[in-house]
Amino acid sequence: MKLTALPLLEAGGIRSPIHIDRNQLNPRSFVDLMDRHKALLFQKVDGPVFTTEDFGQFVVDQQMEYYPYIGGAAPRTIIPVKAGKDIVFTANESPPDQPIPFHHELAQTPKPPTYIFFYCETPSKEGGQTPIIDSTKVYRFAQENHPEFIAKLKEHGARYIRTLPSSDDPSSPIGRSWKNTWKVASKEELEQKLSKIDGCTWRWLGQDGAINGDDDLVRITTEAVPAIRLVGKRGPNHVYQWTFANSIVAAFLGWIDSRNPDPKDALRFGNMDAMPSDVLQSIADFMHANRVLYDWKAGDILAIQNQLVMHSRNPFEAPRRVLASIWGDVVPSAVLPDASTNVAIGTLPDNAALRPLQPNDPLVFGFWKVPNDKCADVCYEAIKAGYRRLDCACDYGNEMEVGKGIARAIQDGIVTREDLFVTSKLWNTYHHPDHVPLALEKTLQDLQLDYVDEYLIHFPISMEYVPIEKKYPPEWTNMDGKMVLVANDMCATWKAMEGLVDAGKIRSDIGVCNFSTQLLRQILSTCRIRPSTLQVELHPQNSQAKLVRFAQEAGMRVTAFSAFGAASYIELGMANQDDMLLKNSVICDIAASKGKSAAQILIRWAVQRNTLALTKTCTPSRMGENRNVFDFYLTPTEMGRIDGLNCNRRYNDPGDFCEPGMGTFCPIYD
Repeated sequence: MKLTALPLLEAGGIRSPIHIDRNQLNPRSFVDLMDRHKALLFQKVDGPVFTTEDFGQFVVDQQMEYYPYIGGAAPRTIIPVKAGKDIVFTANESPPDQPIPFHHELAQTPKPPTYIFFYCETPSKEGGQTPIIDSTKVYRFAQENHPEFIAKLKEHGARYIRTLPSSDDPSSPIGRSWKNTWKVASKEELEQKLSKIDGCTWRWLGQDGAINGDDDLVRITTEAVPAIRLVGKRGPNHVYQWTFANSIVAAFLGWIDSRNPDPKDALRFGNMDAMPSDVLQSIADFMHANRVLYDWKAGDILAIQNQLVMHSRNPFEAPRRVLASIWGDVVPSAVLPDASTNVAIGTLPDNAALRPLQPNDPLVFGFWKVPNDKCADVCYEAIKAGYRRLDCACDYGNEMEVGKGIARAIQDGIVTREDLFVTSKLWNTYHHPDHVPLALEKTLQDLQLDYVDEYLIHFPISMEYVPIEKKYPPEWTNMDGKMVLVANDMCATWKAMEGLVDAGKIRSDIGVCNFSTQLLRQILSTCRIRPSTLQVELHPQNSQAKLVRFAQEAGMRVTAFSAFGAASYIELGMANQDDMLLKNSVICDIAASKGKSAAQILIRWAVQRNTLALTKTCTPSRMGENRNVFDFYLTPTEMGRIDGLNCNRRYNDPGDFCEPGMGTFCPIYD
């Protein structure tokens, strides 16, 4: 069966269909598609259109976690299908003349569903679209125009307040009864459920509060739930986008019926302060002006990543029948790398590429070329700006100063040691197994730390040992000023690093820098502790797609150094102004369209490749700018334009700089 998946949120309204063989749409490819495109309209290319039964099977095939519909305001009717008796139900059954404002499905609950699917059984004669909008775009608008409001939402969250009837009221868009909302049969059952929710309160209105003869009304105030969320790492994918993750506009505009006459009463900040109506209206107007519409056709399936996209419903002229299905994440086992490819060389007992990032941040601050007289302050300011991943090395010659910056940040209460992820690197002159512990001990002394979180082999180049007490850092030459290569078994070096993990000097992670796929295979074939990280030069001119894929499928994180390309190499005479990605017309064009800097586009590109972006600057304002990359994303089309800049241009290449600088020809790349 052939399918098309139409991306509805592409910039500029570009909707080029993605052609998919039904057999190729598996849970892993589905997750990747949805994290990349956010909302896709699936249609059959050949044969009859999707049926209701097809819809049920389609959602079940993605192997997602079952999500019971509890806590929603809208009346629903379950539609049993062969794939599951309660997985498909009618979309909001409120009267057709009433619009349903924008919201994330069940955002008023502590853990909303990850995916929501809609299926069009019968399109309306007129209207009835399901408008969608990118939640990150909404967040950015609100952050830039109402920063105090967003700050308060981040700090306190939101509470939702609603009076619920005892029986479903089909005349109301929020007429779902408390019995169906909470799957209970009595007041006692409801109170038992609500009493288990810390911060949730309720009040029975009794006969004095009866409306339309219903004297079993209950007014429920939810616990404070997050209203702004950072969607971070999802399985292997680095999403990292702030979202306006709530239903407050829907409550403000649409939670109105005979029991809830004033929508201003439907919302509070988590501290019970009232929300400003003018701000909510401003955000609602922005949503309306930037919504994306599509006219339903019979058999359409719309898949929405509910963490990233808000949806609504336009009024319509009957008939219209649209069904829905909500789900949690794809089950973890369904997105594991396919062991049959044998890329991993053995099992993956601890897959660093899949496990959550700790700290939950894909941005790394580096200290290469940071001057010693500034380095302690630069380190302190980087931590103050929010960086928690710090990339150091013996060869940078400033680990003592980095240690001072870390110590000051801890002393001032900005972070604890456990908040930081500190990486250092084993230099070329210390590859012999006897010298590996000596090198790390010196690094720990300079950093004033008991352990590093991660230790990497800096280069696959083994050089003559230079005693620490005679020359440190040894750089590229011995005591006679010569670069001398020596025979060494890199696997023996690795075993020595494994011993330092056992000794607690390295928290858990050991890895490599500047390694090729074949060198990775060598380590993977003999190691006891698998490499956690590959750090290599990655930027749009040197994307190394095959190497990145190999490392990630073999269970490694990939860190992208020199994320700005030539920027750090011009003063070294290893690049010129024409190489500057920061001035590249493609990068600058995308930056202008996003209202971002070229540097932010390059960092965002690295993040969306599921790599850790390593950058540096000595300027605090630039630190903040480089971190401000979670309020937008690059569409697949934009990512493709940047990918097209690849020309395999490597700036940090020992095969180029060792011979003219040290008189030794030392290539490590073919």
